[in-house]
Amino acid sequence: MKSARILGVVAVVLALAFVATGCSSNKGVAAKVNGEKIMIAAVNEQVDQIKKQYPTMFTGTDGEGRLLDYKQRVLDNLINLALVEQAAKGEGVNVTDADVQARLKALKDQFKDKGAFQQALTSAGMTEATLAQNLREQMVREKIIAKISKDIAAPTEAEIKAYYDANKPMFQVAAATRASHIVFAAADKAKAEKVLAQIRSGADFATMAKQSSIDTGTASNGGDLGYPTTPYLAEFAAALNKLKVGQVSGLVQTANGWEIIKATESRKASTKTLAEAKAQIEQILVQQQKADAYQKYILDLRKKAKIEILLPELKATQGSTNTTSSK
Repeated sequence: MKSARILGVVAVVLALAFVATGCSSNKGVAAKVNGEKIMIAAVNEQVDQIKKQYPTMFTGTDGEGRLLDYKQRVLDNLINLALVEQAAKGEGVNVTDADVQARLKALKDQFKDKGAFQQALTSAGMTEATLAQNLREQMVREKIIAKISKDIAAPTEAEIKAYYDANKPMFQVAAATRASHIVFAAADKAKAEKVLAQIRSGADFATMAKQSSIDTGTASNGGDLGYPTTPYLAEFAAALNKLKVGQVSGLVQTANGWEIIKATESRKASTKTLAEAKAQIEQILVQQQKADAYQKYILDLRKKAKIEILLPELKATQGSTNTTSSK
């Protein structure tokens, strides 16, 4: 379960594209940003990736228009990335190889083994080198955002309350049951039956989860899944719904293999109080301020930059967008 969430994170990180430089002519160049070249191949890489994910996205009568709009947005993002990279160098913002390797290691450590990590890369159509480069770019942006938002003031009590009053539905907490589980491979039914028998005879569920579960993301916590933030698998949910707090299921076959489930807590539907939601709201409001500051920063960079659009199908539209500006 955890690996699936991490794969989603990896996929998002890996979707970032490269800015290619150093060519001696304009052949194959999509745009120039203060003389730095962004290659058409970088644009096409992202277009091809979205086509694989959503094969029908650019089909139909308005398919060409959607494709043109998507290319425009991709190129805009690549231009912004180039501008940030250039500004970072000018402002002494640096990310070392050691910084990148530390972030890469932290990401790898969230997978159960090297094979699972490589599978995630393959599924995203990327290499480890690509990931490392994109992590570096991400870290540069993080440092820039930290620099430009260092003077952002904490939200006031009035701002926090106003946000709470305007967004109460988002602070509703659904009724739910908290669960723990022990997961076995589909081929290990005999082992699962043995562990279940031990639990039925009084063995501690959390201890057995630590010793036997193949879900490395939860095993170290005794199999605890916490309260659900996304729906459980159908077979898992059906079994859990039959349990009272403290009860343990029989063997349940799911897409994960064989599972033993324990209901550990339950909660009724409620709405968080202002006091309970305060920290969450503070984080939201600060992030909004950071996003606004970064957007202004990008717009200021674009106003000062010399940006030339060379991708033929987009040159005709540059007058109606903010893609081009000049010193």
